[in-house]
Amino acid sequence: MPHQLTFKRRHKYNHSAQGITLEDILRHGNLFSHCQASVDTGAQICLFAREIGEDLELDIEAGSPMILETLTGNFVAYGHELTLDLLETQFYSTVYFAVEKSLRRNLLGREGWLHLIRLALIDYDEELYLSLYNDPN
Repeated sequence: MPHQLTFKRRHKYNHSAQGITLEDILRHGNLFSHCQASVDTGAQICLFAREIGEDLELDIEAGSPMILETLTGNFVAYGHELTLDLLETQFYSTVYFAVEKSLRRNLLGREGWLHLIRLALIDYDEELYLSLYNDPN
């Protein structure tokens, strides 16, 4: 039986980029920071470079701590509530900022992003479809 899905946004991405990356705006109060983040359906959380949190004048270590395990070791990140704006879709989210300044790639993971949206990918056509989870069809 076929199923039909509808989405508010369609985005063309580039295969030559490292992974599927989206232009994001993180907002905290009147401050905002533009960055690129990679779609990572295997990542537990949304993780951003410390420098982005500092641009938003966040006290990084005042957030909710989390120890993240990777293939090469563990590191600490701190969660902060802010507004995430991507593909003309805005929502309130908890994202994490790495303690160390060595993070090379920002990630859009399950908590803070994927659980708030409906997402479809057609990689062959380089297309991403997105709606907020509660948007009416």
